[in-house]
Amino acid sequence: MNNRTATYSFLLGTTLLLFMATIVLSTSVLFLFGVSVTAASFWIGLVAALAAMGGMVSVFVSSRRRAWFFSLLAGLAIVSGISYSISANTFDLSFDGQTYHQEAIVKITEGWNPVHDQPILKPPGSKEVEEMDNREVLSAFHLWINHYAKGPWMLDAVMYKLTGQIEVSKIFNLLLIASSFFLTLAAIQTAFPEKKGAAIAFALLAAFNPAVITQSTSFYIDGQLGSLVLIICALGYLLYKRYHVWTLLALCATLMLLAQIKFTALGYAGLLGLAILVLFFFYDRRQHIKSMLAWLSVSLVITVGVVGYNPYVTNTLTKGHPFYPLAGKGAVDIMTSNSPHGFKDNTSIENLVISLFSKSENIATPHSPTWKVPFTVTGKELAVFYSPDVRVAGFGPLFGGAMIVTCLILVALLLGTHRKKAAPFLWISLALFVTVLINPESWWARYVPQLWLIPLLIALAVWDVQKGFFRHAGKVLVVILLANMVMVNASHIIGQSGANAFVKKQLEEIKASNKTLVVDFHHFNAVKVRLQEAGIPFVEQKLDKGEEVKGFITTRAVYLLK
Repeated sequence: MNNRTATYSFLLGTTLLLFMATIVLSTSVLFLFGVSVTAASFWIGLVAALAAMGGMVSVFVSSRRRAWFFSLLAGLAIVSGISYSISANTFDLSFDGQTYHQEAIVKITEGWNPVHDQPILKPPGSKEVEEMDNREVLSAFHLWINHYAKGPWMLDAVMYKLTGQIEVSKIFNLLLIASSFFLTLAAIQTAFPEKKGAAIAFALLAAFNPAVITQSTSFYIDGQLGSLVLIICALGYLLYKRYHVWTLLALCATLMLLAQIKFTALGYAGLLGLAILVLFFFYDRRQHIKSMLAWLSVSLVITVGVVGYNPYVTNTLTKGHPFYPLAGKGAVDIMTSNSPHGFKDNTSIENLVISLFSKSENIATPHSPTWKVPFTVTGKELAVFYSPDVRVAGFGPLFGGAMIVTCLILVALLLGTHRKKAAPFLWISLALFVTVLINPESWWARYVPQLWLIPLLIALAVWDVQKGFFRHAGKVLVVILLANMVMVNASHIIGQSGANAFVKKQLEEIKASNKTLVVDFHHFNAVKVRLQEAGIPFVEQKLDKGEEVKGFITTRAVYLLK
């Protein structure tokens, strides 16, 4: 990398990435040896990341290496400080985040070892999973904690162990966004070294994916998936331009982290790794394919057999399928009650098209999506992005229109004379589209956050075409995506800011009342942690509906002050 901006961005983004990967790897190894989560994993990750940064500086920087190292330290401090501040001063107000995600983090922090210890038991008096209907099964939180992938929970538990503040654990969402921004900037600057300002704008547009930002202050995990897929695309391009062992190590670390997000992410990691191998098979004249294959094979063994021992190996040994409880004998249906009316009868492609060209709504059965005219926006549509997981048209109200422009540009590219130069971008876009299609629930934006990247890649493919249709169409596409991103992310930030202010005020009023707080948590154990960290004593007991109870915002937990 001869470009200073590209080099700095690559070193900073890779250091952040290796920091997180080392925490997950060390925690997983300790689990296998029967050791519960420990804050030592944080320090192992920090030392390893700084050592790696020093090694990369010695390789990629030819002069003033000490100045570069301290400049990178300053960059890390700024990114970490901003991420810490945002995480520490916001509450996760999502449904999943306040139920099984935080419950899993607390149990792991308190010493539960998912590899060696007994599975988490169902709550006393609750039904067996086999007896639950499609809606009831959504509250079988012990099932998800026992059998889902645990990568993000390992990161969060280590930070919770270190700080004693559970909300700070959300910092890794923001660190991954930062890493994805810097590595994307490195890739774009490598491709277009003369366009620094535009490259920064493009990198921001890619990293600030609405499906990622709307989950950034929650314990939802799909935003991390979106950031990691973006990082894989950036690293794949950087490898294509200049094959280097540090870039390959970063790629393997990213694939490992991605596979620990959720079951579908393991498939995404496999497909994207294969796509990069195919790209090198056809375009790499130096024949690095054997080296890459060896690295990726070792990475796969570590990813599944060590870091992913629970759940992939344990699920196979105990339940007969690595993806239990969503597949295999005794699989449960979590989608029927979560899907809009009629979606279960359609093909996945039909549902994707319906979602893209409907109004942005957070609806489920018995409600149906509402078709809309592309490029139109209403205040009601924007208001739903207060939520971190908008179901229909979850990328934003203008994204359907952006996809129309994308298709027009793509057709013109394939029929024109620029397709050879655009080949790397087209190949990555195709690989991403395949990962979207293999997910039967691709209509829900948070399940396929990588779809946001396809229009951006097509815009990059025609970026330096200076005349005719491509020049204007590419600019129009970027403007549409930028307007969409700003509207959605601003709506989410404004909504969450108001809700957070309400939560803080509610806690202050409860604490100032000097009355006995009686709480019925209704599975929302995150409220229990919130009260404990705020220094508010409480009595937990069942509260009848007839009593004059008050609710904690965005939860089903209720309370009385006596």
